[in-house]
Amino acid sequence: MKPTVPSPAALPATEPDATTSSALKWLIATTTGEKVSGYLPAWAAEDPSESDVPAEELAVRLADVCHYREFPGQVLRAYSPGNTTNGPEELEVMSSSITCTPYAPVPELAVPVVTVRVAGEYWMTDLDPTGLAEIVKGLRAVADRLDGVVIPQLNTVRAEWTAHHSAGARP
Repeated sequence: MKPTVPSPAALPATEPDATTSSALKWLIATTTGEKVSGYLPAWAAEDPSESDVPAEELAVRLADVCHYREFPGQVLRAYSPGNTTNGPEELEVMSSSITCTPYAPVPELAVPVVTVRVAGEYWMTDLDPTGLAEIVKGLRAVADRLDGVVIPQLNTVRAEWTAHHSAGARP
């Protein structure tokens, strides 16, 4: 199903008001003189402003307006079945971005949300503050389990293993 794009007539007024007149703005202007502008957040990585847009493309260009800011993830060494060297390679995990698509076809995406790239091509999208907090809670639980359960058990089994095998000997 193709998303519906608002017609230029359904767009918000473009005249600055008293509360946003000093704020940064983006502006899309058509070849027929139509102009649509909006708030450009200071955190946005790009300004979507453009001019000389054919009037029939205005709604599509507005649907493409997306403010975003990217945050790096953590680089870890991991094995991949597609790696021909058979050694570990660097893998960035849990990178994220804040995105806002003001003319999104669904209201939930017209406010800032977070996307988390777990690793590779695995994404968790459209997270509001509650959804992001649930991910953080889950990651803390994983870290706590690794720290409080797995590491102590690993130390125990390694000590037991070493006690039953002479140094340098392989089973």
